[in-house]
Amino acid sequence: MSIPYRKTRKKILSPDGTMRKAWVMQQISYPPIKFNDFVKECVVSQGVSASQVKGISEALSNRLRHYFETGHSVQLEGIGTLKPVFNAACADTPEELGNECVRQIKLRFYPHKEFQESMKHLELVDLDLIQE
Repeated sequence: MSIPYRKTRKKILSPDGTMRKAWVMQQISYPPIKFNDFVKECVVSQGVSASQVKGISEALSNRLRHYFETGHSVQLEGIGTLKPVFNAACADTPEELGNECVRQIKLRFYPHKEFQESMKHLELVDLDLIQE
């Protein structure tokens, strides 16, 4: 597995507050895999029908949404844990705290240890070197 990047010169904010130009490694992002292509790969690799894969995906989506709406995190074996979290403003008194203090609600992903291990073995590939 590899993550492609290019070396790019950009303006950045220095710790002292001044702007300067520096070289950065800019990750090249690929478009996401389309769901139907993902389903086809699951069909081939697992020997199940496309309708079964789509049905399981829909059931997972419905159940995940239900658990997140009730504040639960969900552990997916071999994948990791998904947990709903939020950021909120602070207040001087407990009475001032409420839903209006919530700035952002997010879904945090904690990868399974196998996923974490695979990240340690990722290779970074300079696309400019490949094209030469």
